[in-house]
Formats: sequence, structure tokens, C-alpha cells
Amino acid sequence: MSVDWSGLRGLLIDLDGVVYTGREPIPGAAAFLAKARRHGLNLLLVTNNSTASPESVAERLHGMHIGVLPREILTSAQAAAAYVRAHATAGASVRIIGEAGLRQAVAEVGLTVADAGEITPGWVIAGLDRDFDYAKLTCATRAILAGARFVATNADALLPVEGGQVIPGAGSIVAAIQTATAVVPIVVGKPERGLFEHGLHRLGDLRPEQVAMIGDRVDTDVVGGQRAGLHTILVLSGVTSAAEAAAASSQPDAISPDLAGVARLFHWD
Repeated sequence: MSVDWSGLRGLLIDLDGVVYTGREPIPGAAAFLAKARRHGLNLLLVTNNSTASPESVAERLHGMHIGVLPREILTSAQAAAAYVRAHATAGASVRIIGEAGLRQAVAEVGLTVADAGEITPGWVIAGLDRDFDYAKLTCATRAILAGARFVATNADALLPVEGGQVIPGAGSIVAAIQTATAVVPIVVGKPERGLFEHGLHRLGDLRPEQVAMIGDRVDTDVVGGQRAGLHTILVLSGVTSAAEAAAASSQPDAISPDLAGVARLFHWD
């Protein structure tokens, strides 16, 4: 069944493999974003990476000659902080296992960061933390066993880095805390609904059918978008090949070579 794309009012767009690969912009990406704005669509560039602030992500994109404002960036750290803020009682404190991007997101929504040795927090938020150690695992474990609610920015076990290598992702850290506490966290990032629902709110409280998720992975972008009721578009400029896309059990509404192809799909050319 074909989709009438004319009803779209907003876009959620994955970054790595869609807008850039490594340190290089994908041809046509900057032009696509400019066309989306000219056609009146609200857009957010989304990432499961919780370590970087929207400002640093925008700065990185500017270095690739892709003009994006920090307010057009949505990170899993922001979605996790928004989730806790929406469900926490007044004056709630949060213990953070994560880096600067997560600490900034938590502070910006008015939550109190509880550092090690302070009072037992009401919440623990865990994301990627490249300084994670036994002491941090102990602090998170004790807080959760004392009653703190456990939230994870995402459950990605591995994170791709330069040179085709990988490092352990947030999911590896979350798994250690889950093993120690026997408590299953609330996961906010893709493919769970939290990040998508927060994205809809940030886009202007749009309805799911008014928004499309564009990504290069079936398991996170397509599956997550479908769970949230969004239209989904898979681009083949990242990790997924045409053969893998055709064989996937979850099929997107459309498959395109890249964002330039999505512009043609939308009849913008």
C-alpha cells in the first residue's frame, strides 16, 4: 500500500549512516534538510548517543557544512531526562552513569544530580560512560537496591567508531547494572517508544501519522518508528544493504538509496 507523503508535517532523521558516515557528509544530505525546511516540515536529527550535547552535535555537523541548530538535535540523553522529569516527584534527584551530554540534559530539565556519597537518589539514569568503573557500578547498584528507579538512555551493546572498529556501548554498561540489581531498566532510546514520543512532542505535538522516521537500520529506526506509529523510510547509505532490506521481517513504508532519493520520493525535485 502506497503512502500519501503529502500529509507529513515532521521528520525524525537518524544521523550516522543517513546524514554522515564517520567524518564525511553523505552527498545530498545538507540539500535535503534545506528542502525539508522550505516545504514547511519540522525536523529533528536523532541519535542514541547520550555522550554529546546538542550543541556539540550541531558543531560537528557545521564542520561538514551541514547547517543545523542545536534545537534540531534530539539525543537519547534528552529523551531520558524528559522521561524522568515527567514521572518524577518534585525535587527528585538523579544519579548519573554517563558523560557530559547526559549530565547537561538532566540539569536542563531542572532535576538535581546526586553525586556519589550524597543522599540516595530517586532515580538512576545510565548511558554510555567511557570512565565506567567498579565504583560507579557499586553506586548505581546500591541506589537501585535502595529503591531508585532505573532508566537507560539506550540498550546498544556496541558503538561503531572510526576505522571500522567498535567499542562497548551503553547497553553493555546497562547490562552490568541490571545483572547486579536484577532490575530491568526502562529503556528510552531507539527502538523503544520513549525517544519517538518525545520527538513528536518536540516537533510540535504532532500525531504519529504526520511524521516519518528516516534511518539506515531496520532493528532500531524502522522497528522503533513502527512501534510509535510513525511512517518509516529506510535508506541504504548506511549499514543495511538492499538484500538485507528485502529480507527484513519488518518492512518500512519505503526504501531509498539516500536522502536525495527521499527528496525524489516526496516529489521535491
